This record gives sequence, C-alpha cells and structure tokens, in this order.
Amino acid sequence: MINVEYIENGKRVIIPTEVWKAIEDLAEHIEIYELVQARKDRPALHTLDDVLAEEGISRDDLDD
Repeated sequence: MINVEYIENGKRVIIPTEVWKAIEDLAEHIEIYELVQARKDRPALHTLDDVLAEEGISRDDLDD
C-alpha cells in the first residue's frame, strides 16, 4: 500500500493513497458546488449557442 505524507502546521499525517484521492475528489466536488451556488443567480455571460458558435458548430451538430 502506498501512503501520502501530509504536513500542516508541523503536524505530520500519513494517509493511504486511496483515501487521499477520495479526499481530493470530494474537495473538488465541494469547490464546484460552491461555485455553482455563488453564480446561480447571476445572468449568464455566455449562452450555449455562443460557445458552440465559437467552436464552429451548432445545436444540430450535437449528438443526442
């Protein structure tokens, strides 16, 4: 088993790699959730059609 060593404020913790990866994934999901919550009531800066047009495609080009 591979472990990750984490040190903060002089305190050392050894965490199994699988647990470390799960913590990273959870932190990423929380960060995305917080961004969505902070921005959900703001007007859209770019519509889907604008983004597709920048890429040179249209809604008709998208797969179902």
